[in-house]
Amino acid sequence: MTKSKIVLILLFGLVVLAGCDRSAREKDKAAADAQKVRYELSKVKAVLEQTRSEKDQLHETLTEILEELEKAKSQLAVTTQDKENLEYQVSGLIKQRDTAVERAENTEEMVNKLTSQLKEKDEETREYQEWVKELQAAIKDLEGQIEDVSQRPTEKSDEEVTDGNNV
Repeated sequence: MTKSKIVLILLFGLVVLAGCDRSAREKDKAAADAQKVRYELSKVKAVLEQTRSEKDQLHETLTEILEELEKAKSQLAVTTQDKENLEYQVSGLIKQRDTAVERAENTEEMVNKLTSQLKEKDEETREYQEWVKELQAAIKDLEGQIEDVSQRPTEKSDEEVTDGNNV
């Protein structure tokens, strides 16, 4: 039972007893008891009022906390979405980086291959240039020989001379 119910029962008992024939002493005692009960009742009412006030304050605090919790949940959802978006972007950037690295490696491999081919072609070109120089020297020698031969007096054979006189 709550204190207020107990106090009401006691008051009711006092009122009922007050109507009985009793001695003045008993009446005084009953009045003092009633006064005591009224005092206790007022204390209980004060405690009840304080408890109600504290309950209302706790209810307000709870409402504020729940509102803050909802805001925090909302912010968490936004933050979580942002985190997922960033993770997706990072994943895409990692793929792009890996692709770029692979392309760079392929390009480096191709550059090395082309550099090697260029060195081979340079060597071939040097060999061809040497050969051209040798051929040019040989042509010069042959031209010199041709010139020497063409500057010598030509000797005509006897038949050519006799054929020429008969005409």
